[in-house]
Amino acid sequence: MYKIVLSTCMILGLVSCQNLPMKSDSKKTDSTTKPQAKEIRNANGVVIKTYELDEIKREKLHTAPSSTTKQKLEDGESLPAYKNLMSQAKTSYNAGQFDKAEGLILQAQRLAPQSADTYLYLSLVALQKNNAKNAESLARRGLSFAQTNTMKRQLWLTIQRAAQKQNNAKSVAESKNALKSL
Repeated sequence: MYKIVLSTCMILGLVSCQNLPMKSDSKKTDSTTKPQAKEIRNANGVVIKTYELDEIKREKLHTAPSSTTKQKLEDGESLPAYKNLMSQAKTSYNAGQFDKAEGLILQAQRLAPQSADTYLYLSLVALQKNNAKNAESLARRGLSFAQTNTMKRQLWLTIQRAAQKQNNAKSVAESKNALKSL
């Protein structure tokens, strides 16, 4: 019985491996016919050749309409530990304990790395430590995470103060223009 089953499986395997003739396509292209190329010259004199082939179909892609509402960034500011650390950091900052405030803000930033609030306070601490270049850099990084106009305004004001300390007229003008548009 075992030999019969084995031999039947081998025969079926051999039969299924045979190549069957393919259906002939009624639209065979002649190998001697080459597609015609269209030449387009741009203003710089560059020649672009386009080939119209039957296999390639150019279709316009339809994209979904963009929504006017912004998606809320999940930045971690709702975490109780983050709120506690930022509260302590703000208290330390207001008390003039800038090193302690900076340490607390860095801990909070680990919990919420996309929080614009941490970048704002880190830039304010850097300004207090007379590190205007770092303050401007941190505030600009915070702008990429800022979602409200109030936060953007505070960050741009920090950038303006840092630029004034560096005597950077270009950055001062840029921050003034940004503040006008908010």
